Amino acid sequence: MSSVEIRYLKINFDEILRRLREYAKSKAEAHGARAIVLTGSLAKGNYAGTSDADVLVIADNLPSQALERYALFSEPRMPIDVEPRVYTPEEFIDKIRKGDRYALESLEIGIPLHGEQFFKGLKRFLTSFPGNPGQRRARPAESLS
Repeated sequence: MSSVEIRYLKINFDEILRRLREYAKSKAEAHGARAIVLTGSLAKGNYAGTSDADVLVIADNLPSQALERYALFSEPRMPIDVEPRVYTPEEFIDKIRKGDRYALESLEIGIPLHGEQFFKGLKRFLTSFPGNPGQRRARPAESLS
């Protein structure tokens, strides 16, 4: 008779969030990021033991090549894989205007790790234009108040 053992990998969210905030502070200081925002399954709360940390980075003066940007903001010493998506403010605004799903979702569910005021200001700016894909749609009850 054989026995099968099943192991469940668990993520200690509070510990991961603490470590990601340290990561964000370090990377922001080293590379001048305006905002570093946790997105994806960790931000949504539907993560699994094998989830990675999807991170939106908004920074000025970035290399033109995506791999160089990735190298600047990756961190192999983290207890979880960090997957940075790195944009200039102008590139991120352009993605919002074009209705990019990741960019829109980042505005909706993102958890700022660094640059909270910049991220909130960007959110307000982008959602203030009528017809903008980033504009949050009012629910009927909200329209009446």
